[in-house]
Amino acid sequence: MSITRSEGARPYDPIRDLSPRAIEDFLRTVGWIREGYREGINSFWVNEAEGASLMLPYNSRFRDFTTRLNDALRTISEVHKVKGEALALEIASARSDILLLRADQATFDGSIPLAEAQSLINGASQMILAAACSAINPRATHPSRKPDAAKDFLAEEVRMGHTLRGSFVITILARHESTVREELPEPLLGRESPSADEADIRASEAPQGVIESYTRRVMSTLASGLQAANELLQDEPQITESEAVEQGASAQLMESIGRMGSWEGINSLDMSFRWSPSHPTPPAETPSRVVLPREQAERASFVGKNLRRQPNILHESVIGYVIRLERAEGKDDGIAVIDGVLGKSRRRVRVQLSGDHYRLAIRAHDQRAPVVAVGTVTLERRAWWINRAEDFRLALQ
Repeated sequence: MSITRSEGARPYDPIRDLSPRAIEDFLRTVGWIREGYREGINSFWVNEAEGASLMLPYNSRFRDFTTRLNDALRTISEVHKVKGEALALEIASARSDILLLRADQATFDGSIPLAEAQSLINGASQMILAAACSAINPRATHPSRKPDAAKDFLAEEVRMGHTLRGSFVITILARHESTVREELPEPLLGRESPSADEADIRASEAPQGVIESYTRRVMSTLASGLQAANELLQDEPQITESEAVEQGASAQLMESIGRMGSWEGINSLDMSFRWSPSHPTPPAETPSRVVLPREQAERASFVGKNLRRQPNILHESVIGYVIRLERAEGKDDGIAVIDGVLGKSRRRVRVQLSGDHYRLAIRAHDQRAPVVAVGTVTLERRAWWINRAEDFRLALQ
């Protein structure tokens, strides 16, 4: 069975594919001013800089709805010098970041196997979920239990738009509709009334609980992760695996590339991004397009397996309280267990200390004073470790 152009890449229809609300969001972001409004019926917009005005209808049950909507779209097209599918993308991107996923392959009848279409969609879903996890905590491989924020983002904010002509192009919209709360730590040790000093620590060291544009963070992480994957998959990569991971390239992202790019006939995966003007433009180094040739896509699954075998390593600091001390009798070194904030997550980290650092840990434990430990953090046998602390000090120093 195959999916044809008429089924999988239906022609663009403005009445079907664009809603008045989406058009209204677009008008607000490109300089139009609403000067009249009748709830549930229509609104009147002007663009003084262009000397243009239009009426936007809302109620599709009115007999002239289609005529009025086409008139509004014609005016928008003339003012902004864009039409058809390009206009649809402009309007959709008013409140959404857009990923255009193109499977570049030759087809004699404009169709691809249904199983391949399903693989592309499943691979895209896995790829975006991986980026959503890396946006919270970049890791070589993400655990099976994903953060609620990442799962909610995929379920609530990600939509598939109408497919575009040109090989097989999937349009994925990541909406800036709501503020997504990340899985961030509770106050240190759950104290209800922290001291002023502790409050300063939380404000300066701990991450904020709400991220205003989690959608933008996820999509820019996806773009940088794909670019890092592209560099890592070169014959002579100029980037290390750990550097690629920091940019968002995880085992799951690699495996999704392998899944989508392994089908016979695909020449490359061509992924481009359009950034919503409703939020600040991503940094200049964030790519707007990444092309992965077939040979790189085939190599991606192998690299993904390598990443799964690597220990999760973070060069981080942990800030929190010493809740337990472990030291063998007669030894000068030992282990301090710190309950606190590591990166953006609440963790218990075992820190190996010696000499003055261990004695400082004893004092911090006795005085219930917060500490900072800095070093290479590894996940070993389901426990977080700093085997040799590069720095260990009281947090208030």
